[in-house]
Amino acid sequence: MSAATIGATAILLSACSTEAKTLHGYVPPSPKIVKDVSVHESGASEPMAFAASSGEMLVVYFGYTNCPDMCPTTMVALKNAKKKIGELATQVDLAMVTVDPDRDTDEKLFKYLSSFSDKYHALVPQSAEELIVAKDAFQASSSITTTNGKIEVAHSGSAYVVNDAGAVVVEWPFGLDAVSMANDLTILLLQKGK
Repeated sequence: MSAATIGATAILLSACSTEAKTLHGYVPPSPKIVKDVSVHESGASEPMAFAASSGEMLVVYFGYTNCPDMCPTTMVALKNAKKKIGELATQVDLAMVTVDPDRDTDEKLFKYLSSFSDKYHALVPQSAEELIVAKDAFQASSSITTTNGKIEVAHSGSAYVVNDAGAVVVEWPFGLDAVSMANDLTILLLQKGK
């Protein structure tokens, strides 16, 4: 671990003081195992399975590029959390599953995600069934309705942190701030390094 990473970690942990070893997100009593579920990845020949690379954490989010509130708020919080953890951020990957696959083209998804992270996967379900299976695995939800010609998308707002064994180790409800996300990522990544 570099001096910069150690310094950033020490600052973050001292800022959290007694809470430094406590995850701020929701820790499920029985982790969801999602490694056997996969969704088509834009620009890739094979679908992506929900498991982080070895020694990393994968943040999974169900959203869409035209979202006016929850998606950009969560993505900005994650972006800021990664800034707070210094070099550990290289071990954080992002996968966004679009819940609006008819409108979220590859180009739109790549442009959207690249504004929040330098390491990401744009996941576009190829069928309604593929999206349902993925949502069920995470216990996420979404719906699309059309009223007077206007498309309205509703979706759950949690983000899910998945380890390299394909287990959801912590869930971040909508509105969790960047400091709390940074706290959780630091704890989880440093545990992996032991």
